[in-house]
Amino acid sequence: MNIEHKKTALDDDSFLYQQRDDSFGKKDTSKLSKQQKFQYFKDYYLVKIIVAVLIVAFVGAIINGTVFNRSTNVMSVVLLNESQIADDAGLEAALTEYLQIENKNDYVSISNYNLQDYQVNMAYVTQLSGKGIDLVICSESYFETGSNQGIFTDLSEFLPEDMYAALSDRIVEGCTAETDDYGEIISYNEPAPYGIDLSGTSRFTEFGGVEEHPILCVVANVSNTENALKTISYFTE
Repeated sequence: MNIEHKKTALDDDSFLYQQRDDSFGKKDTSKLSKQQKFQYFKDYYLVKIIVAVLIVAFVGAIINGTVFNRSTNVMSVVLLNESQIADDAGLEAALTEYLQIENKNDYVSISNYNLQDYQVNMAYVTQLSGKGIDLVICSESYFETGSNQGIFTDLSEFLPEDMYAALSDRIVEGCTAETDDYGEIISYNEPAPYGIDLSGTSRFTEFGGVEEHPILCVVANVSNTENALKTISYFTE
């Protein structure tokens, strides 16, 4: 069939035969006023540019914080319940100076935790399991609980012999506990030195500590061993 000269229902210049072009080209924007061009820019590009900039900034911040300027916690002390202090920022600054922390990306953290708060308690447990805490200062009642749970390390094995001997009159013993399948205590192991009594030490009271018998303990999975030893000296010297 010869369709070359077949007559169609529509003329050749009908809208349906025109090539679709909904975009704004240079020929279009060149005819717009400055105000119209600015409005066009806001409508079609501004949001996309802002989103792109935010994404780049977010990714850059992550890379900078994890690769180029990664912060490292070189000493973490947590003060629990009754043993919390009023001036944690002051202690943080004093301990930073004492430990001679000079690298701008290294830092000391001093944290007050009230374990009666469920969310705080969960944060504390998470930090303990994740090696985020080096030293704990607590009351006698929590010391017994922590010792039963095996949270603290044996100071006779952790401290140098001369340091352990010098602190012998401050050493506090506790017992780890054996539990049944339901978590109930069924027996206690032999007492071991898990704490150091800070009663009467100025380094605790000068920053607002009011607990009469605060006990300093080293957590079982301590990360910053050297600074932990220096911090013990700081509190007991």
